[in-house]
Amino acid sequence: MRKEEPGDRRLPRPTERPLDDGVRYGPEPWRVIDGVAFCHWDRWLLRLALAEPRGLDAIEREFRARAASERVGGDAAEAMRAQVVDLRGRLARLARTPEGVLDAEEKASAWLLKKAWKRVWHDGPNRRTEAMRNTPRRRLEARALRGHWQRFPVSPARYEPEIRRVIDGHGCYDDRATGLLARFLEHQVDVLAVTATSDLERLSLHRAAMTVIIEVMDQVDDSLADMSEVFAASERAYLELARAHAGLDGILRDLLELAVWEDYGLLRGVRGFLGALQEDHADLAVRELAAILSELRRERLDYQVARAVMLRRAVLAPWG
Repeated sequence: MRKEEPGDRRLPRPTERPLDDGVRYGPEPWRVIDGVAFCHWDRWLLRLALAEPRGLDAIEREFRARAASERVGGDAAEAMRAQVVDLRGRLARLARTPEGVLDAEEKASAWLLKKAWKRVWHDGPNRRTEAMRNTPRRRLEARALRGHWQRFPVSPARYEPEIRRVIDGHGCYDDRATGLLARFLEHQVDVLAVTATSDLERLSLHRAAMTVIIEVMDQVDDSLADMSEVFAASERAYLELARAHAGLDGILRDLLELAVWEDYGLLRGVRGFLGALQEDHADLAVRELAAILSELRRERLDYQVARAVMLRRAVLAPWG
């Protein structure tokens, strides 16, 4: 028998043989079962689930812990957790387990397990699926900005383009340019307010201005608080108008969600507003907050849960 030379390569054992014919980044289609599509992220998660005593539940729990950790980047962990939740939903629709989706070669493959371990636990989701992009955090945060506008008697969407055209097409602003932009925005809101013919139109105008300013905060250097002052003026006008219309469909839910998610410290009058609600409006606010808290707790969004609890305390404080 020929003696093995140092340069010789042994043939891989069957369980170590690569199962892919090229690079896979994750979102690529892998398998379709009864009309339900699975991608390679799903394949890797399913293979890891076979190695975990509690399967996908254990993987989700680990990503939930990573998302809550200040030491570990939360965005990637939330994206991966969203994929796990989405995958479990598709498995439930098919009434299948991970073992029922992987074939015999995949279940036995040490190569696939090693690749899955590296991709899922160490590489992070550099290429993302729709579920990874549309995490509960991103979905609820986006809804807080304008997701209830269609319920308003006059939708703030009517005014948003006219306010936003002062900003669109520009990049970032230093402190001096931010001051100039703030004055332009203030002037535009004032002009539109003059043309508004009812309190409901003015309410929608100022609500649109609040969202536009929140979204531009990432572009500006507001160290001189110019933009914050413009926001505060619209907030004061909005809350004064909302007080008389708090019982209308969508008004309180929209304001409460905005207060839960607004993260620049711009909303300063909401707790006082809630503490001064008349009794029937306070009851409505408590019911809306119960629904908001249920959703936030289900998604394990602990920071937003704490903010919603604080808002509920503000509503209940006057009633002992």
